[in-house]
Amino acid sequence: YSIYLNILGIKLNRSSGSQVKNGIEVAKSDLIPGDLVFFRTSGKNIAHVGLYIGDNNMIHASSGRKQVMISSLDETYYKQRYVTARRIIK
Repeated sequence: YSIYLNILGIKLNRSSGSQVKNGIEVAKSDLIPGDLVFFRTSGKNIAHVGLYIGDNNMIHASSGRKQVMISSLDETYYKQRYVTARRIIK
């Protein structure tokens, strides 16, 4: 949210569950840096979003570790919870 707003001047929906409605859907195999990747981390709703940065990695704010970090989409935790990706176009 902050990167898109403060760097690109694009206002996204605030929550990860509503951000999934922004932009256009993109296949996991077609991800490019800047795409948003969404995860179902609890229950049946989307509850986490990361920013794809290339090489199958994303940057995201980890609520468990309370820090911004880089994680691989191949990590078991994220691989099992991946839902979709969106490309934000202006």
